[in-house]
Amino acid sequence: MPPKKPVLSVPDYPRHLQAINQKWVDLIKSDPRRVCRVLTLTSPRGETVEGDTFDDIPLIFDNLLPVAKASTEKTWKGLVEAGIVTSLCKWAINAEQLITKAYMLMNDHGVAELSQEAMDYARDNAPGPYTPALEVLCNAAVSCAVPPTSTEQKMIEELKKNWPTMMQRIWSDPSLTLEPGSDPRRMRERVIVAQITHRISFVDPTFLDVIMKPSDLTLAVAFRYWLYSTDTYDAMANGSLISSLLGTGMPKHWEEYFKEHPPPELRALLPRILLGSSRGTERKKRTPNQAAEFIVSVFANHFRRLSGRYLMEELILFIGLFAAADTYAPLYRAVFRSEALWSALADVVKRNGNPDLTATEGPPPQSIALQVLSLYTDIARVAEQQGCIDTLVNSWLAGGLFDALDAAIATIIHSLSGPVHMSLLLATLDDNLAKLSPKTRKKLKSELPRPVTLFGLILLATKGNPDLDLFIMTFSGAEKIIEQAPMDKGDPRHPVWALAPWQVLHRITHTMRPWRYSCTRRGCENPAYTGGCTHCGVSLFCGAECIRKDDEHQLICPWTRFLTLMGGHLRHKKEELDAIIGDGVAPQPEGLVVSTPEELLQRMRESGNTPKEVIDVLADMHKEKKDGEGSVEDEPEPEVPSIIKNLREAIEQLRSSDQPSTAVTVA
Repeated sequence: MPPKKPVLSVPDYPRHLQAINQKWVDLIKSDPRRVCRVLTLTSPRGETVEGDTFDDIPLIFDNLLPVAKASTEKTWKGLVEAGIVTSLCKWAINAEQLITKAYMLMNDHGVAELSQEAMDYARDNAPGPYTPALEVLCNAAVSCAVPPTSTEQKMIEELKKNWPTMMQRIWSDPSLTLEPGSDPRRMRERVIVAQITHRISFVDPTFLDVIMKPSDLTLAVAFRYWLYSTDTYDAMANGSLISSLLGTGMPKHWEEYFKEHPPPELRALLPRILLGSSRGTERKKRTPNQAAEFIVSVFANHFRRLSGRYLMEELILFIGLFAAADTYAPLYRAVFRSEALWSALADVVKRNGNPDLTATEGPPPQSIALQVLSLYTDIARVAEQQGCIDTLVNSWLAGGLFDALDAAIATIIHSLSGPVHMSLLLATLDDNLAKLSPKTRKKLKSELPRPVTLFGLILLATKGNPDLDLFIMTFSGAEKIIEQAPMDKGDPRHPVWALAPWQVLHRITHTMRPWRYSCTRRGCENPAYTGGCTHCGVSLFCGAECIRKDDEHQLICPWTRFLTLMGGHLRHKKEELDAIIGDGVAPQPEGLVVSTPEELLQRMRESGNTPKEVIDVLADMHKEKKDGEGSVEDEPEPEVPSIIKNLREAIEQLRSSDQPSTAVTVA
């Protein structure tokens, strides 16, 4: 097959190109008005009075880029006086043709040839029609002094006049800037608008008045670029611009300017931001539900691939957007039901929850994990108000919530806010057990028991001491410890936050999957046989294989007799229990305890492993409970356990306090 003929052949091409390039280097300095005239040629048709054509424009842009970086120098001053800023803006608004740069190759005879393949590659990788002009303007903006010189102020004023029209052009014609993949050229195109906005608003805060106008589309453009970001750089540049307006991390110079010039209310700004999700690479406009699902899917993707301070910035954007979405129900619904989102957030907790991790930059990884746990509880509160708690809990469980808690339990119990987050999260599950659908309760049951998390929470209650006797004495004296604490219950240092979590988790487990009802190994739904663990004599298994596979049981084996005995002290009220077990997912009360409390106490006496005074405390607690119940025929309604009452009071105080105690301080 004969070789393809070149599209174009140019003898002595290097010298020819060098001569043309040098011509524009000189003209930019000596005749800036001629440069401005060439930029009026926004399509390949026509030429200027000097005979310059559209083919000269790529070289002009190439030579303007370094000049714009020195915005205080004489050359740039001359260009600004000649009207270069307006010319660049008009180019960005009106340009019709992609600027392609196809590379020519020298043949064996010293002649430069341009192949069709090179032309096709250049066309596929060409920037958007408006991008070259915006790149020059961005270089000039970044190099502006503070305060700006008179030349720079003139540049800013001309930019402000043309900015809304440029944003309209970019919004209407995204060109190739939304292309997927990791092409750095597209990434750079997606950051230009945000870079110019950040820098110019810092140099001259009155630029904020332009983007705050109802007709301006800067926020929509930036949000769309964030949605299609493929790199940390374009995600952060655009995301930080949006989050600043959502009240999460607003720059100081913005705050100072907005004190004198209040921006529109967030209710007015939010629709303009979310407009960016309504259109993408598809021609068809997205419905509000489709747009919300797309936004949530992008967050899930970003949470998985970002780390360190970039991940924290993304969390800040998510928090701000969700908090502002009280008038945008589709976003709430999308967050509640997105298993992908909650899977990504659980993954963040697992990746950052190891207490031995250190940060190379940005906040400590552990603070990121705790921030995500606070997200769980904050969003749960909204879901309860919206009547969507079942949907949310189902997504939590599908996303691996308990696996994340297992992975991060050491960080949770060794931080100030961790026990608070854990208490709030477990209280959410416990308080809503009766409201969950059979499907969700079945999923919850399959996630229990959680020996790793329970063991960590027991250590939290005993201040790290694994001694069983101390644990029992701490349980029996919990009410007195709580009453004698010198601080309010809403204070994260109050002992209720350390004493309650294990009891709430055990209460949920005892209700949904008691050890003496079904096989103890999590994930096995087979009925248990008589026998099982030879050490505790309480936990039952369906067979020898489950005993061998359940390597987590050993963590709580020493406590199981006591925990089984305490299950009755933590049970739910009758109407709650009836609603929970009514669908048959959880076992009936008769099946909860095979051995009676008296038998368990007798086993503890016979084993000789528990001091007599500790057994006496347990016996007294059981006797008080039994005396208070009366006859079976006249059994009173069980009271809410005191630890649950105290925790609910603490949560109420926490939520009504002026300073949210669950907030995570980010380094």
